[in-house]
Parts: sequence; structure tokens; C-alpha cells
Amino acid sequence: MECLIKTPRYEVLSTTAKTMFIVLPTDPRTSDADASRAPTRRSPTRNEQGLVNYYEEAEQSVDRMWREKLGRYLYDYVVKDDMARQGIRPHSKPDKVYLANFPPNYTLWVHKKGDPHDPRRDHYLYGSRHVPQFRSPMEFCLHLQWLLNGQPMKQNGKPDCRCCYCDGTLRQGDISSAFGWYHPNRRDKDRKDDKDKDGKRPKNKPTSAALSTSIPFKDYTKLNPASSS
Repeated sequence: MECLIKTPRYEVLSTTAKTMFIVLPTDPRTSDADASRAPTRRSPTRNEQGLVNYYEEAEQSVDRMWREKLGRYLYDYVVKDDMARQGIRPHSKPDKVYLANFPPNYTLWVHKKGDPHDPRRDHYLYGSRHVPQFRSPMEFCLHLQWLLNGQPMKQNGKPDCRCCYCDGTLRQGDISSAFGWYHPNRRDKDRKDDKDKDGKRPKNKPTSAALSTSIPFKDYTKLNPASSS
């Protein structure tokens, strides 16, 4: 593999198959996660009604899907700008971009509940000391970017993060809409948590102007990489 760029926050490795891997540091100080915050109910014990309610580590295919979505987000909104500042041009546009590893002490789980033979399955990312769990890759994108920015905090001691949990002023549906993550004409089970309260999705995909005006995102990509270690 070829190393395309290396910063204090991450490094990007490229293969000849037009696939990139974004490798995060393994130092626990680069993460806000605590391993003790992982689910503890891991036994498929049935209750009096014969139903189950427990957690298992997520399937490899789901883990890979999450890391692909997160990797693509970081490439589009962080890596490309960092490479441009350093005068680095990739040989070709990658077909796939994966997050090689979750931040330290973050783990992905599947919650199984109900009929033991066909339980409901919901996936959650656990570990953050500030957020109970993230229900989709889209929910975690901005929080991940906050981690890479050095975990800045507000004067009130809360994370200076724009994710729907830390910031609290925007619903995940608004954030997803601004980034163009909605696909109204295609059912996408991985975006089940991005619906409005009435269960409907926006009819119109927002323009780039909506991203810059309706949602005041901080442009973390224009910070000096050396200052965000």
C-alpha cells in the first residue's frame, strides 16, 4: 500500500485497486470513548413471555458498511482539503474509501429484541462519554470529525461538536438533508433514524446553498492540521 498523506490526526493508505483506507490513531487520548460504556446485557436469556433482549457484536458486513460510509465522509470533507493544502494529488478518484478502524474504545453492536427466532435488529455504536450511542453512520460523521479536530470544548464544558446529540439545535434529518444523504426514491434501512417525526423523508434534495446557509457548520477542514494534533 502507498501512503498518500499522513497527519497527526490520520493517515491515508491507497491500494492499486482504487481503494483507500483512512487509519486513525490508536492512542486512547484521541478518542472520547470508554470501553466500559459498551452494552453489558449480552446473554440471549428469555423473559417470562419467551422474548429476548440482548446485544451481540455487529456482523462483519455491517461493520464494513459503517466504516465505508464514515470513510467516504472523511475523504470528501477532510482528506481532500488536507491533500490540496499540501499539494498532493491522488493518482485517481477512489472507488471505495474505508475507515480502517473506529476511534479507540468505540465498538459496534447489534441489539436483538423480541422473538428469539426472528428478533428485531438495530445497530448502535457505543463508547462515547458524551453520547449514549450513535444509531447510524450519519449520526456519527460530525462527531468523528470533532474527534479528529482535537475534541474542542465549549466554555460550559460541553463538546464543541455539531452532531445532533452534542449540539442539540438540529435534528439528524436536517443534517442528513443538508449533506444530501436522503434518497427519497429508495428504501434504505440504514437511514431509518433520519426520518422526520411523521416518518416522511424530504421531497427535494437540498442545494449546496442550503448547506452553507441553513446549517452553520464549522469548517474543520480549514484548520491548520498541526494545531489539531
